[in-house]
Amino acid sequence: MLAMAHAGFVFLSMPKTGSTAIQRRFDSRAQLVIRKPPTMKHMRARTFEQRIAPTLAAYGFPRESYELVCLVREPVDWAASWWRYRARPGFEGKPRYTGGMSFEEFAEQILAGEVHLGSSATFVSDLDGNVIVERVYRYEHLEQASAWMADRLGVDLPAPDRANASPERELDVSPRLRARLEEHYAADVEVYRSAL
Repeated sequence: MLAMAHAGFVFLSMPKTGSTAIQRRFDSRAQLVIRKPPTMKHMRARTFEQRIAPTLAAYGFPRESYELVCLVREPVDWAASWWRYRARPGFEGKPRYTGGMSFEEFAEQILAGEVHLGSSATFVSDLDGNVIVERVYRYEHLEQASAWMADRLGVDLPAPDRANASPERELDVSPRLRARLEEHYAADVEVYRSAL
C-alpha cells in the first residue's frame, strides 16, 4: 500500500498484479508505505477504509480528497500466476508447492475449494459488495497506471520494471477448464472487464 494522498491517490497492492514494481517505482514519493507483512502490504479496500483512511483524515487528507487505485488481473491468468509462483524452489516441501502439479490439477483444487487465492472483487469492494476503488487498471495496463500516477505526482519516470515475477511454466488451459474457472470467478471477471 502506498499513500500519496497529497497527489490525490492511494495505491492498493493487489497480489500478483505488479504491485511490487509499482512500489519500487513510487515508494520514495509516498507519504506512507506498507511493505510487510504481506497481509498489510496487500490490504483490501475495506481494510484501508477502516484502518488507514481515518489516519490520513486526521492528518488533513479526508477520504473524499483522494482516489483509491489498484491493478487487477484476468482471473484465469491470475490463478496461473499463483500456480507458477508456488512452483518456486522456496516452496518445495511445503503444502502449497505446485512444482510437480499441472495447472489443470491446481485449477481443480481451486474449483473444489481446496485452494483459496482470494478475489479481486472482494479486494476492491466494501462489505456490501460495492466497488469502492475508484480507479482500477488491468494488469496488462501497468505502464498506463504508472504513467497516471507519475502525472499526478508531477514527475517524469520511466515505466516500472517487472519485479517478483513468477518462473516461466508451460500453461495449457482447455476452453472447458477456462469456462469453469471464469464461472467460479464470475465477480472477478466482471471487475476485470470494467477495469481501465
